[in-house]
Amino acid sequence: MRRTPYARSGPDLSVEHLACIVPPRGGQGEHCPDTRPVAPVTPAAERRAREDVRERLVRGFPDVAPEELDAVVAEEFGFFATARIRHYVPVLVFKKASRRLAARPGAARGGTGGEDG
Repeated sequence: MRRTPYARSGPDLSVEHLACIVPPRGGQGEHCPDTRPVAPVTPAAERRAREDVRERLVRGFPDVAPEELDAVVAEEFGFFATARIRHYVPVLVFKKASRRLAARPGAARGGTGGEDG
């Protein structure tokens, strides 16, 4: 069995050595495209991400009053307001808000918009 790059470790290995490999096509493996952020997140992109998080939470928790959901989303985004790396904030907010809404007393656990976790 062939070991993946993730199974190796050591000080001489850099991030480039840990690129994921998709299943081979025609006997040749291909590296995943580089998905690292290349530019700062724009205010418009942050606004769209905030709206997307809210919409996904509305679908996942239809029993929550809109005011309560908005308050939770605003508080969780506020928690990450000073985060230096902005690209992952919406994912982190979604996960924290989902857990928080699911933990409410008497909360009916619905789907969370495709993300469990």
